[in-house]
Amino acid sequence: MRPETVDESGASLALADGAAECGLPIGAFLVGTAVGGIAGAVVGTALSPHTRGFVVGLYQLLRRRRSSAERDQLRFELLLQ
Repeated sequence: MRPETVDESGASLALADGAAECGLPIGAFLVGTAVGGIAGAVVGTALSPHTRGFVVGLYQLLRRRRSSAERDQLRFELLLQ
């Protein structure tokens, strides 16, 4: 037996058998979560050396800029004397 619903206009809409039996799609959610977790772990592992190199390079760049700004301030203070 196929369940039916009625929309606002009074027309009868037949639901697909799978949609009626499914209820809450918990199984699909769990499968998607597992696949996403595994894919994320694989991609994260593959990108980790690149990410680490990027973060270290960015840190060194910011550190170098800060030290050059400090040197410029020291030069300015020496000129004032």
